Amino acid sequence: MNEQQEQKHARNKRILKIVGFAILIVGLGLAVTGIASFFSSFGSGEMPDLFWMCFVGFPLLPVGGFLLALGFRREMTQYIKNEGMPVFNEAAQEAQPGISAMASAARQGFAESVPCPRCGAANDRDAKFCKECGAPLRRTCPACGNEVSADAKFCDGCGKPL
Repeated sequence: MNEQQEQKHARNKRILKIVGFAILIVGLGLAVTGIASFFSSFGSGEMPDLFWMCFVGFPLLPVGGFLLALGFRREMTQYIKNEGMPVFNEAAQEAQPGISAMASAARQGFAESVPCPRCGAANDRDAKFCKECGAPLRRTCPACGNEVSADAKFCDGCGKPL
């Protein structure tokens, strides 16, 4: 926005705030006067003569509130952002290890090679022994017979320690 548009926008927001606040105050005054007239007529037995003010005042309350909400929209949005972002950042920090683990698992799942647990050399996915040092890349779980990687501490099939 250029400076002239920003000034016009700021003036319109100021008008919305002033008019919204004025309508809200007038509506509140009329509503309170109408209600006071209604309840004061109970003891005298007469008809409330200012009760009509409720029918004017109550509809003015949401109109004034709406205009105020339009005038303070940027401030409300900034407040919501400032309150919400720390929560979002905290949730992201808590979720980061899980996301990293899933990303790592996905990378390993799509990798064409398997690192040797002893020397770290890249080996074909279906290799049983390292092509550099000869260390076994896979072993069999004694409990269930499932084939697991050589560096696994627990079987991913039955969960038993290896």
